[in-house]
Amino acid sequence: MYTAELIKGKTYSVMGHVFHLNQEKEIEKKVFQYLDGNDFFACKEVNAPVDDSKTDDQPKEDDKPAKEEEESVKEQKIYTESELKGMNKTEQEAIVIDLGGDPSQLKDKSERVAYILEHQEKAGE
Repeated sequence: MYTAELIKGKTYSVMGHVFHLNQEKEIEKKVFQYLDGNDFFACKEVNAPVDDSKTDDQPKEDDKPAKEEEESVKEQKIYTESELKGMNKTEQEAIVIDLGGDPSQLKDKSERVAYILEHQEKAGE
């Protein structure tokens, strides 16, 4: 489990999360990786409580990939062009990163929208 807390600024929106100053939120690993090192955030990895009913650690590790697959299936939303155009730059860049792209290589909003539309179709196949 990961958490992030906005420590500078008033609000910050990234990858579907809206952070408010001094409020800690649970986040996914990819959001943690994106925000870790950002001066505006205090990010940390929190160890989940140990389930005493399990004596073998192996089943816990077997459960993790299934959980990660579940999360990625939930988050593979197909965006329409009008939805993308209505988003701000930060939200578009988060989607580009999710699709494996580098937002710094895209010059403007139209390039980000085109990239997302093209790559989400490939990701869905």
